[in-house]
This record gives sequence, C-alpha cells and structure tokens, in this order.
Amino acid sequence: MLLLSFYHPFFIIFGLLLLVLIYVVFKYTARRGLETSLKESKAKYKVAHWLQEISRTVISFKLSGKTSLAIDKSDDLVAGYLDSREKHFKVLVLQFIQLIGFKVLVTLGLLLIGGFLVLDQRMNIGQFVAAEIIIILIINSVEKLIRGLESFYDVLTSIEKLGQVVDMSLEAQKGEAVKKDADLTIEFQNVSYQVEDRYKPILSDVSFTIAPKDKILIKGESGSGKSSLLQLIAGLISPSSGYVYVNNLSLQSLVKNEYRSNLGLSLSEESPFEGTLRENITFGNKDISDDTIYQVLERLNLTSFLQQQTKGLNTILKPEGKQMAYTISKKIILARALVKQPKLLILENPLDHFDQDEAKILIDLLASPKCPWSLVVVSNNGFWEEKCNKQIVLKNGVIINKQ
Repeated sequence: MLLLSFYHPFFIIFGLLLLVLIYVVFKYTARRGLETSLKESKAKYKVAHWLQEISRTVISFKLSGKTSLAIDKSDDLVAGYLDSREKHFKVLVLQFIQLIGFKVLVTLGLLLIGGFLVLDQRMNIGQFVAAEIIIILIINSVEKLIRGLESFYDVLTSIEKLGQVVDMSLEAQKGEAVKKDADLTIEFQNVSYQVEDRYKPILSDVSFTIAPKDKILIKGESGSGKSSLLQLIAGLISPSSGYVYVNNLSLQSLVKNEYRSNLGLSLSEESPFEGTLRENITFGNKDISDDTIYQVLERLNLTSFLQQQTKGLNTILKPEGKQMAYTISKKIILARALVKQPKLLILENPLDHFDQDEAKILIDLLASPKCPWSLVVVSNNGFWEEKCNKQIVLKNGVIINKQ
C-alpha cells in the first residue's frame, strides 16, 4: 500500500478501502467457519466413539437378536456429521464467492481509478501498469489466504480440542509428605459427600478411625456409599464437608501421590491395561525387583500362569483383561497392590467371583495378623468377618452399625 501511494496519493484511500473490504470478508464468516468446523469435528468423533462402543460390546449386540440399534444410531450420528460438514462447506463456498466478488471489485476499482488518472494525465501508463501488478499480487495473496482457510480452521479446531485437555485443572501435588517410617492412622470426622444433580448426599456424617494393623470390613446394600467411601480414603475424591486426617494432618494438605504410594488398592473398576505383565504390576517402579514380583505371584498362586507365558514378565496383556480369565485379571490387580508393601490395603469385592476354597486361602493371606498393612475391605464374603476386628455397616450413606 505504501508503494502504491508513491504513484498517486489517491491509492492511499484505495488501499485503506481494500483493507476494510478484507476485514469485512473475514469478520462475518471466519467465526462461523470456526464454529462449524468445531461442530463437524465433534460430530466426527461421536461417530468414531459409537463405533468403538459397538466393537467393545460386540457380543452384547450379537446377542440382542433382531434389533437395529447399532445401524440406526450409526445412521443418526453419520447424518449429524454430514449435516455439520455441509454447513461448514457452505461457509467455505460463501468465502470463495466473497473472494471472487473481492477480486472483481478490486480489479474494477483499479481500472476505473487508474484509467481516470491516466486520462487526466495525473499518472503515466507505466505507473498504471506497475500499480496493476502490485494490486494483482495483493489479490493473489488474499486468494491464497482464503483458499487455505479450510486448513486454518482445522488447525484452530485442533488447538481448541487440545486446549480443552490442557486447560483441565490438575490435581495439586504440593504439600506435606507422610513419613516413610510411620504407620498410617486415618481418621474421618463428620464426613459427607455429595455430587451435583443428586438431592441426597452419597455419604452423610461419617466418622471412624483406621488404626495401624486394623482389619475393617465395610458392608452395606448396593448404593449405600461403599465405593465412594473407599475413594475418599484413597484421596481420589474430596469430601463435601467434614475432615479426613492422616497421622493428624489434613488429607488435603498432603502431596496426594506421595500419600497414595503408601496405599495398595484393588477397586472394582480397575483392570489390566495394554502393557507387559511387569508394567501392569509395578507401573514402572524401578525399585521393585523381579524377585519381589515372583514372590508376590507365588503367594497369589499365579506362578502357573506365569509359567504358561513364553515371554514371562514381558508378556503383553490385552486391555481390560481381555483373553484372560477374570480371576487371573483380579489376581494381577491384587499383585499390583501387594508388590509395594503398602501400609494400608484397600480392597473392593476382590474375591467375589472366586471359588470358596481359593477365596478362603487368599483371605487368610490378605488378612493375616503377620501382614504389615492395615486392611479396609468391601465384600459380602462371610470369610472376611472372621478375619476383621472391625465392621462398618452403611445404609443410604449413613453408618448404622459399628463393631
């Protein structure tokens, strides 16, 4: 634009009008283009997620008989994606039409103004040709910009999706650490836990203490708050009210990962992930030797399973324990909990699908007075009652009995 002004001051006004025109083109379509690109991307991943769900539960869909949910929902999601794609394409078409209009207006304006200036002898023909070349270069640059908008929208959409992950709040890992040589004493004082969109609290006014070497059995009906209580003990969720103390320090004041390194957990939702058997047990902890792993596997009667694996501890396990017996999967989770010699062992229905004889052997192992850990277990297996020195009964989120 500055170069054009040397040919004639009138081109300064022409350049400013050109910038205004470019601004108008982008102002009214760029935001719509980004919005439709985001909707298109979300619709695409909804389709991909549904196909993954069908693949994950393919047995259930096969057993459903003459139903068409898989096809019908796939059609609806694909139709939604195509609709979003069409709306985004319409924005791109509109911008391309605006580009053509922009080129026509600029070229027409240049010819009219340049022709007038040449005829009025305010500019010679050489200056006019030079100005024409510069204007064409500007038009071509704007054209490249508009033609590259689809890729630009894709980049912005990717950044937005990454931002949704990066902007998620992280769990704070600052605070005090539990002394490594100290046993754990955990105290609940009037703890309640409530979630949004639920009228009644999941847990209400819960108070109890887990002393060193305690063996506590938690019982209750389904939906009584047992799982939430275990997650509160592990620091996976925070209480809505009340206090949780660990060795007379607030759990909220502790470094969460340091605290959890003292815990061994086997929760219902845990399962093996895709990785080696060693990785599934140690989570990459270099301080845990293979000899320690072998000892734990032997105690859990997993030695025969290990012997059947041609790659030993380097055997790759399928995600969610697929192609593996359920009891083997649960034993691997137990091995994960025991291998680090925890100060507190937290178990949720760990042996409910085991046969009675094997379950009794494992209960004797896990709840033995010789074990260095405290134990909190949720289970309906009657063998635990003989081994636990305390029992807590929950009903509708309230402790109705403590023994």
